[in-house]
Amino acid sequence: MKKNHKIKACSVPKIKDRGVKTKSQALKDKTIAVAICGGIASVESVKIIRELRRHEANITAFYTPDVLKFMTELPVEWASGKPVITEVQAQVEHLENYDLVVVVPATLNTISKSALGLADNGVTLLISSQIGKRGALLFIPTMNLSLKEHPLFTKYQLVLESWGCEFLISNEEEDRLKVPSPQAIAFKVIEMCKVGTSE
Repeated sequence: MKKNHKIKACSVPKIKDRGVKTKSQALKDKTIAVAICGGIASVESVKIIRELRRHEANITAFYTPDVLKFMTELPVEWASGKPVITEVQAQVEHLENYDLVVVVPATLNTISKSALGLADNGVTLLISSQIGKRGALLFIPTMNLSLKEHPLFTKYQLVLESWGCEFLISNEEEDRLKVPSPQAIAFKVIEMCKVGTSE
């Protein structure tokens, strides 16, 4: 009589739909706000958020009102695992203590408002609060070169840098500043968070 040998399948841990494969713990316990501005480059935020989560960052995403012209909240909620903040709310998530605020894509409009201290939407309120706390803030400009060449771009960049903000500017391509790769952004974020930890 033959024995009935059952073959046990190896149980391979599956990554849930919203889960990501961890690359490192470089951003473990770091709370990062990703402030997304209106523009076609806003669609890149999904990849950026997922890359930051691969280093175990805890992400909260914010939209300027114009982002909704390019995409809904759904892709970013899926990427971050949390609801997107689209307007100023009573819970004042905009005023929480974040280890870092990343503005990507950073438009000329939002950069200008930030340098002038204007806080007329959820993103600019978040930025103003972070500057007021002397918190870490990274702008990643993405725009047509004609906008980048506007005299106030450089002027406001220097103002923001004098307040401790940093800029990550990609190479010019097809007459515009494009969003750097998610890996390049993650590298810069990790570098900034390490500096903040060592102080």
